[in-house]
Amino acid sequence: MKNNQIELKELNLEDLNNKDSLVDYYDGDVAIIDNISNLTDVAPIYAKMNFIILCTKGRIQFNINDQPLMLTEQQCLLSAPFVILDNYLFSPDFECTILCLSDDLIHAMLGDQVNIWNLSVHNQRTNIIQLPEEDQQQLVYYYELIKFKMEHQQRRNSTFILQTIIQAMLLDLLTLIESKDESNAPTPASHGKTIFDDFLNLLASKEIKHLPVDSYASELNITPKYLTMLCTKYSGRPASDWIAQYTKEDIRYNLMHTQLSIKEISSKLGFPNISFFGSYVRRLFGVSPTQLRKRV
Repeated sequence: MKNNQIELKELNLEDLNNKDSLVDYYDGDVAIIDNISNLTDVAPIYAKMNFIILCTKGRIQFNINDQPLMLTEQQCLLSAPFVILDNYLFSPDFECTILCLSDDLIHAMLGDQVNIWNLSVHNQRTNIIQLPEEDQQQLVYYYELIKFKMEHQQRRNSTFILQTIIQAMLLDLLTLIESKDESNAPTPASHGKTIFDDFLNLLASKEIKHLPVDSYASELNITPKYLTMLCTKYSGRPASDWIAQYTKEDIRYNLMHTQLSIKEISSKLGFPNISFFGSYVRRLFGVSPTQLRKRV
């Protein structure tokens, strides 16, 4: 029997760069797409990266995880990874810019404020923000600056400056997220979402994050299996992935931004010994703790 099902294209940041003319700018953890028609050519897409769509003109309608969504001028869409995009329909005058970001970059740029992003974006999978005119213009400026820096990587300190621009843009977006949350009337969250929120807050609050899923589940008075199920349902990622992500950023911060010795960092973050810590860092970053520290 012939299968007429349309093939689903899985795309992460590296895939975007490997596909001809799909992205306009690419820099490892960052990709920018200026032409939405590039994406329609490979639909439906299973997007495995965070992305931000800034609509600057016209409107677009498409499905995210089979739910219809419309984005119009002066609106910005924030999306978590692991969503399916399909059925694009846009006005003739539609213009937008899409910024794709890795989880690693978002965590590194937002630091201890990453929980605001996680709770807002991962909880809802997508979040549409209505932009006042001046905020839309500001985001356009950010995009142009990011593109300029990505085109001129040979300049001194270009990588650091590019990351600083992205960090400023993300912090401004956090302010808009918080303003939106404050202006909306509170709605009762489901029991499952409340537990997921509590898990992320608990994870963010711990100095030692590298703990078994069982440990977090016990503090939340649920089973490890149920915690993993809730995390997967509301974020597309199991609890173990969240623990590893937050641990990874603690390691990055302590190695690159403190004067603590590697042994002190290993102990501070709860690793049993420096050998185990070194193996863990190599598995996450592909380099030793000493090599990671030298990247500063």
